[in-house]
Amino acid sequence: MPHFLETLLGICPPTQRLWIAYSGGLDSHLLLYALAQLRPPFELRAIHIHHGLHAQADNWAKHCQEVCQVFKIACEVKRVKVRLAPRESLEANARSARYDAIGQILAPDDVVLTAQHADDQAETLLLQLLRGAGVAGLAAMPPISRLAKGWLVRPLLAYTRAQLEDYARQANLHWIEDSSNADTRFARNFLRHEIIPLLEQRWPRVSLMLSRSARHQAEADELLQILAQEDLQTGGTPSQLFLPALSRLKPVRQRNVLRFWIKKLGLPLPSTVQLQHIFSDIVTAKADRQPVVRWRGGEIRRYRDFLFAMPNLPPVPNQNLIWSFPETLPLPLGELRAVQGGRLKLKSGTSLQVRFRQGGEILNGRAVKKLLQTAGLPPWQRPFIPLIYFEDTLIAIPNIGVADEFVTQAGGWDIQWNKENNDK
Repeated sequence: MPHFLETLLGICPPTQRLWIAYSGGLDSHLLLYALAQLRPPFELRAIHIHHGLHAQADNWAKHCQEVCQVFKIACEVKRVKVRLAPRESLEANARSARYDAIGQILAPDDVVLTAQHADDQAETLLLQLLRGAGVAGLAAMPPISRLAKGWLVRPLLAYTRAQLEDYARQANLHWIEDSSNADTRFARNFLRHEIIPLLEQRWPRVSLMLSRSARHQAEADELLQILAQEDLQTGGTPSQLFLPALSRLKPVRQRNVLRFWIKKLGLPLPSTVQLQHIFSDIVTAKADRQPVVRWRGGEIRRYRDFLFAMPNLPPVPNQNLIWSFPETLPLPLGELRAVQGGRLKLKSGTSLQVRFRQGGEILNGRAVKKLLQTAGLPPWQRPFIPLIYFEDTLIAIPNIGVADEFVTQAGGWDIQWNKENNDK
């Protein structure tokens, strides 16, 4: 058996189910074969992603199922729809669709193995360099990472494509050859067929050396994240960054903690230019300003001495909603819930109206505008806050108050506005 089989599962987290991302090509076929020989003491399954981008896609899916049947490994074929859009990378969109589909099938602590190797790692590093990526991007593909509820493990990163092909030929394996892998219009294929062979003429071990550089970058990125976590603890919370504390840091640490914070919130990172606008347009703005910097999938705003990061806000609502109380009601921003144990006296089944601010609203003799300001509700949330009406009377505002005539001392309701973390 090839040497790599001895340590193939050594880096896997504990699991009861192991998936193999099986395309039918050389690398994943060798991985499937190796695991079929090992027969680990847990459930072994394969998943084949049908992208629908190649004329042979149906035949490839059928082939993978037949191979898995021979190895007595269950194989699930999952079809995905790859977004085709101008100025977007087909490779990147196919990769996103693929990992999204794999993530959907993973139960908690399932492990999926993919067959990327040292040459793939080298190509990824070069692509990131050409995109001007920072340390995190240059770390390329980690050996182990979380994917949805499970784990993504790449056990072959220490081996070159040539080594894997030697193993496969020794085992007399047969695999699918995807003709699109030779199409140098794709950036990765261009590097693979045109650039790396030229580099190998001068530096024969270039793929292994670039893979080593990626590991060094991964270590550097880990140190940066540790530093960012320390800075975040002294200058912010999971949902807010305190500007005076941020301003006391050197600019390089400000950028580091800002990127770390945005990523920790699950938002896509802004570009270098957008990051600079955050500092020039928001951080240095006067406290009474309400600046915003938006990018695809996220935006940052300022309120008083704090920064807030959030997904892109939806359009401001302009229509009233009917609420069959106390059912959960979806809103333009988040949802409305009613739970028992509050001060609102109201019968189940009551039909209510949910309106949004137009100006001039009054609750218990006080202007709603002033109530929202006193409560410290950020300005961008105020157009979205649901105002609860019964027969044209404003009776409640979540987290703000209840009209006096609808207050009870016991057995009432509490109306909650769940903003779905859009106030990050």
